Amino acid sequence: MRAWRVVRSDRLLFASAVSALLLFAAITVGPPILSAALGHASDTPLPYATDPITRTPVGPLAHVYNTTREYTDDSGFIRTPPPKGTPRTWLLAGADGTLGRDELLRLLEGGRTSLEVAIGGTVVAMLIGVLLGTLGGFRGGFVDAAISRVTEFVMAFPLLLLVIAIGSQSSNRLDYITLGFLPRGVFSLILLIGAFTWFYPARIIRTQVAELRHREFIEAAVMVGAKDSRILRTHVLPHVLPTALVYTTLLIPVNVLLEAGITFLGVGIKLPTPSWGNLLSTVWGSVLNPVTTSSTLRFQVWLTILPSLMIFITVFTFNQLGEGLREAFDAETRS
Repeated sequence: MRAWRVVRSDRLLFASAVSALLLFAAITVGPPILSAALGHASDTPLPYATDPITRTPVGPLAHVYNTTREYTDDSGFIRTPPPKGTPRTWLLAGADGTLGRDELLRLLEGGRTSLEVAIGGTVVAMLIGVLLGTLGGFRGGFVDAAISRVTEFVMAFPLLLLVIAIGSQSSNRLDYITLGFLPRGVFSLILLIGAFTWFYPARIIRTQVAELRHREFIEAAVMVGAKDSRILRTHVLPHVLPTALVYTTLLIPVNVLLEAGITFLGVGIKLPTPSWGNLLSTVWGSVLNPVTTSSTLRFQVWLTILPSLMIFITVFTFNQLGEGLREAFDAETRS
């Protein structure tokens, strides 16, 4: 297939696809493998990974005692080494804060949480957007006008502030819905992000379907008495699915940034569940829970650089993947 040849010939697209696969592998199978190899979990507090006085976390490649107990002298104030034979463990990316948890494990598990929100919100948004866009573009008339007004009404709201406001009001009720496999708070963010990011795909799909509606093969199908459901299934959807797929890959990085922004502001994923947003808010604080300027965490640059770098890599990877898929589908269409 020509599209596959385009993928193989485009080095940036191929690299983006491989990077996306490696990213998914790292956040899904990476944490359990690393946890088993290192001998501790992402939420295991390691007191000896922090300074005994300032509680400043150790930096990358630290070799610390693998124990959750902190030993002190008879006064109870001065830390002493643990008993002989206490095993040690590596903190490859340092510790995350005053509790001394493994930053690398929390970074990987935080990526899984952030991508669960981003992908889930994208799926919800695309389902709503494709449904309403197809319905408006195919039906036209009053239906199209009504859907267009609803779309413009939703677009008129400041998205970030609206999601923050709704999230702060509904989090107590929706955060406990996990569907048996999601961390707390993920489902509520998926619904909120999906409910207010569907308008862009809806407008794109509506425009494409409205243009397809007047093509000769659609009019011929109508003339021979084909049902609307058959026309949509056999003639319309095959043409809009490539566009929907491309926009899906472009909407995922937008939602990654949106989740990080909402959580960074203190409304999204709550601790102890890690996400890239609350890894940053742990260092810099949030609007609802500010961190003092004297906090020692602000001077531990890796706690800011690593989550920011993962967000950048994810956004760049999916943007390049979406652009490459668009070019591949265009090449397939021209062939």
